[in-house]
Formats: sequence, C-alpha cells, structure tokens
Amino acid sequence: MTLQNEHEIREIMEAYGKMQNAVQQAQNSGDPQQIQETQQKLQELQEKVQKAQGKATKSNDQSNMKLFDAQQRLEQYEQQMTRAQSNISAQQNNMK
Repeated sequence: MTLQNEHEIREIMEAYGKMQNAVQQAQNSGDPQQIQETQQKLQELQEKVQKAQGKATKSNDQSNMKLFDAQQRLEQYEQQMTRAQSNISAQQNNMK
C-alpha cells in the first residue's frame, strides 16, 4: 500500500471516530437540522470509505478490514439517524 493510501485510511478512521460522537450528539439533541447535517456527513464519509476500499483492494488485508468495519458501522449510524428523524417527525405529528 502506498504512503498516500495509508494517510487516507488514517484520515478516514479519525473522521469515523469523530462521527461516532456526532451521531450520539445528534440523537440526543432531537434537533431535526442537526440530524440532517449528521446524515449528510455520514454519506460523505461513506463515499470516502468506498473510494478508499477501491484503492485498497490490492493492498493489505488489515486496511481492508478496517475500511469494511468502518463502512458497516457508518451504515448502522445512518439507520440510527433515519430512525431518529422518523421519531421526531412522529412526535411533531402527534403534537398537532
């Protein structure tokens, strides 16, 4: 794997760590705007992971596993954000 790919994977893993906190904060806030912004960031990070996976396909297995695990967790976070947004919408509809 090239040094550039290692750097890219390191950056993705750092962003992934920050995303864990952002998802938790968005869920706790109950703010539809914050949830939507977090969903957008999740999608952007998922795209970066997918691109890095394409580059890392021919490289070492450890990097591939890290990226695969990150992709799986990001998809779970996306589902959490979708549920949180649905719950907020349902609460708002019940208040009407």
